[in-house]
Parts: sequence; C-alpha cells; structure tokens
Amino acid sequence: MNCKRLSAALLALAMASTLPAFAAGDTVDAPLEDDQALLIAPAPEAEMPRVEVPAPNGGYSTVITINGEALESFDFSREVPGWGSQTVTWKVNELDTVPTGYVPMRAVTQADHGSCYWYAEEDMSWFSLEGAQIDVYFGDLSVAVNGQPLEGVSALLLNGVTYLPVSVIDGLEGYSVTDLSADGVERYEIATPNGTPLMKLALQLQDLGEMGGMKSSPAEMEEFQGAATGFQAAYMTEGVVFLPMMTSPDTLILGKAAEGKLEDLQTSLEAYRKAQEETFSWYLSQNLPKVEDARFVTEGDWFLFYIGENADEVVAAFQAGVKGLE
Repeated sequence: MNCKRLSAALLALAMASTLPAFAAGDTVDAPLEDDQALLIAPAPEAEMPRVEVPAPNGGYSTVITINGEALESFDFSREVPGWGSQTVTWKVNELDTVPTGYVPMRAVTQADHGSCYWYAEEDMSWFSLEGAQIDVYFGDLSVAVNGQPLEGVSALLLNGVTYLPVSVIDGLEGYSVTDLSADGVERYEIATPNGTPLMKLALQLQDLGEMGGMKSSPAEMEEFQGAATGFQAAYMTEGVVFLPMMTSPDTLILGKAAEGKLEDLQTSLEAYRKAQEETFSWYLSQNLPKVEDARFVTEGDWFLFYIGENADEVVAAFQAGVKGLE
C-alpha cells in the first residue's frame, strides 16, 4: 500500500494541536468511564514531576526495535485533581498481554518522533508518523491510513493503550518490519524514514536544542522562504529543514551544499536570519538573543544552520556526527 505523505500544512496543524493523550478502556469493546479520564486529560500549564509507575498487566513480552533502538518505555500525561498534570512513564514489558502481531501504537509513534491525539467527542485517535496518519475509531475499532479504511484490520484497546497489527506499519510507504521471532520470543525490527544517518543526526540535534518545528524539504523551504530570502533548493544536494511556528524563531537546516553554491546558500540563510531578527526585535523579544546567536557551520560539503537553545552543544554534536553522513 502506498500512503500519501502529509502536506507541510497538515504537519504544521498536527504539531500545533498535538497533546500526549490516549483513549482508555477496560476491555477491547468497553466504553470510556469517567474515572478513566485521568489517564487521557490534556495537560494544563502546571506540571508535577515525571514519575515511573507500573503499567496494568506486566505480560507484554514482544521485543521491538525501531531503527536499531530498543523500545523500552513511553510517557503520557494524566491529570492530578487539584494540582495539574503529571508525566507518567510506563515500561513496554509491563503492558497487557495481547495477541501475536499487535504492537502499542503510542510507544511506537513516540519512539519515531511522531505525535498522537485523542478526540473525546468523536471517540477516535490519530497517530501521526512520517508520511502517514493512522486513525483509530473506537466505536468499532476500525482503522484508516491517510483517510483510507483498512479492510480486515481491527485495533485493540486495553487499559488506555491502543494496539495495532504490526502489518499496518509494514504497509506504510518508507517503512519495513522484519519478523525476527524465534525460540518462542516474538521480535520485530521496524525501520522508518527517520532511520537514515541524516535524519538520525537531525533529530539528535533537534533534541539537544529542545526544539519543535515543522519538518520540511529543501523544496518546501524554497516555497515558503524563497521569495523573501533568495533561498533555492538547488543550493543543496540533500538535506532536511525544521522551520518554526509563529511564536518561535527556532530553525534547524542540515544538509550538503551543492557544488559552488555554498556562498549563495549562506547569503540566503543570513537573509532568513535578518527577517527573524526584525520580527523578534518587537514580537516576543525574549527570543531575540537566540536569533542574534544564529550559527552557520560547515564541515566539508556539509553544513548546519541553527537558531535555538544550546547552540554550542548543537554545533559540537554536528561536528562530531557529520562524519557518519559520508
């Protein structure tokens, strides 16, 4: 099945509206109860410290790796009456026992830098992965990918966790699942578009900078910023762009400069920086120091343009990690 990529606009909307929430239920077909809402309420501004608590059952024995990293735990937020919200960590091996082939979608989505959202009134959730949105409708546990219903596929909903057959992930464009089950141990190796060396480094830098942003291609960067800054996708042979939302200047562009285009690339990105400086000199001016400390760094043909927190650490990680891109 070839799944269409989400447009940049939809990705922006998804990122702007994402909350770490999940639908909850005692059994596969049980309706939601009032007290179960504590697991799924949106997090208010005040947050309690992160805590690790046991998941409901302790019988999940499937071993999952995503781009070579073991899937061991995941976080979610729950409301604490009279206080605010609390971030809770559950270990995957403490989840419920489920039929063969089912994997916990929040854990998988979070591990691959995706997002999820639960719509209480519509009684459904979506899971946004790179290039695909998976919708789960809890009324009948049906599943759709990018708006197309999947025939013969049914979700499981157990104790606040949604499980889907791993074959759903294997069917997404750019994804693959290798079944390594042996000796009575169920084991899956999931590879995603975020598993390339370029994306691994970009996501590492993004995490170091504690930044969000809208993931875009160089062509989309040209579409969004070309007229104002002179940026052209042809200035890069490959790369990835994380552009900010309106309330932040945080930007990360990582890629390889095209032959003879490094100076043009730097000039266009300086024009982009100046536009950000002009905006944040009067709007949310606490962000201005980050813009003034913007970095353009090169290592061979590779470059990093960065506006954000922890700039020294991000640059050092780029310089250390760029060797793995060759």
